[in-house]
Parts: sequence; structure tokens; C-alpha cells
Amino acid sequence: MEQLVEVAVRLVLEDMLPDELPMLAAEALARGVDSPALRELAGLFSHEVRESRDLFHQAMEELGSPVPDVEEARPRMMAVVARRALRGEMSLPSAAHGVYWQSCYISTSRPSRTEIMMAFLSLQTAWEDHPEKRAQIEEHIRAAMRRLLEELEGPARTP
Repeated sequence: MEQLVEVAVRLVLEDMLPDELPMLAAEALARGVDSPALRELAGLFSHEVRESRDLFHQAMEELGSPVPDVEEARPRMMAVVARRALRGEMSLPSAAHGVYWQSCYISTSRPSRTEIMMAFLSLQTAWEDHPEKRAQIEEHIRAAMRRLLEELEGPARTP
């Protein structure tokens, strides 16, 4: 299910094309995630873009995880990046940049927006400017990723 949530976020942020949805739905079904709309989506051709998008939204509703709006998608993408970094699926400097980049687009009405931006920009810059301290800086990035996940999702979901 985590993969479909990430797909929903990426779709909202226009970080993927809807023509990928039928194959992603088929892969989700193979992993045991199932809903009527997901089955229908898996049977579409990739060029049926409009139907794909609509069926994906319907499937996510059926699965109890509606597709977020853009404002909610950004913090969710930050969480996706943080989890990937903590699992070793992406480099820590790239993850710091990814979190920083998404935070730039979060509404200024979110109280922690500036803190997140500055923290991850500072860590990314330190990693680039001080190659002799990269191991220590990477530990700081990991700690910042854990704090970010706790803030966004609560302590129970932090890897």
C-alpha cells in the first residue's frame, strides 16, 4: 500500500505520468493490494490516460487512502524521501535536497516550514562544503530525517 500512496503523491505533484498507472495497478494487485477500481485500472491500456487517473482516484478511495491535494502532497513526499533515505534507498545528501525542495513549496502558513527549509539546506550545504566531515554530517541528516518523520507522522511510523 505504501507504494500506491507514493504514486498518489507523485501523481499530484506531476512527478509521474498517468500512463504508468495501469502497470502500477497490476503490480499492486500482484502484491496483494486489491479493490474493484484497482482491478479495472490494471486492465486499461496506457493511452487511456483520463480513465486511468479517474480509476486511480477511485481505487485510492476504496482502499481508504484518498489522493491528497497539492498542499498535503508536499509533506507526504517529504516523508517518502525521508523513509527512503533512512532505508538506504537514496543518498542522504540527495534526500536532504529533496526535503528542502519540497519544503520550499509548502504554504507559509505551516509553522515549521522555515525551520525545515533552513535545517535541510544547511545540512546539504555542509555536506558539499566540508568533505572531511561527511560521515558526521550524514549522521546529522539521518537524525533530521527521523525528526521530520516524527513531526509529520508521529513516532510510531519512524523507521
